[in-house]
Amino acid sequence: MAPTEATPRPARLPRNERREQLLDVAAGLILEKGTEAVTMEGVAAAAGVSKGLGYAYFANSSTLLRALLEREVRKLQASIMEALGRETTFEGKLRATVRAWFDSLAEQGVLLGHLLVASRNEGPHVEARNAYNRNNDDFWAGMAQRELGVPIERGRIAARILLSGLEGLVQRWQCGDSREDLEEVFVQMAMGGLERLRA
Repeated sequence: MAPTEATPRPARLPRNERREQLLDVAAGLILEKGTEAVTMEGVAAAAGVSKGLGYAYFANSSTLLRALLEREVRKLQASIMEALGRETTFEGKLRATVRAWFDSLAEQGVLLGHLLVASRNEGPHVEARNAYNRNNDDFWAGMAQRELGVPIERGRIAARILLSGLEGLVQRWQCGDSREDLEEVFVQMAMGGLERLRA
């Protein structure tokens, strides 16, 4: 009887590297098939590890999605904060944010968009998404109040509407509209609307 070939075992990685690998694999599945494709079994299989190993890092697919969302948000926020630091006006900061959003999409595909509009309606992933949205709303509402005189509650409503509109920018970009045109229309609409909301 001929000896059977042993299945090669996955290389042992340091804990942090293995965690990042699992997140990278989940990101690939999302870009290929959507967030519903992210199961513990699917991620483990795509990573070439046992399902049990996946559970050593994440309690379930929802906590894995939350960790992935938090990682992608940290990257985006770092690039936005760097861009904001170079601007002095509200309009300049808004333009810098839109550019950073486009740059993030160009670099990471539509991963962050998938994560933010994921259809799962419960669990830690949704809590992270909602916390991200609240923080953004508060940040922009506070800035609109300080720099433009927009009442804070109206500013929060406006911020959520405007930030939700970034998804529309992505869709128009995918249809072939230029970044420059999309940025200009978005900023002009945002500034015009905020001017009307001044106290």
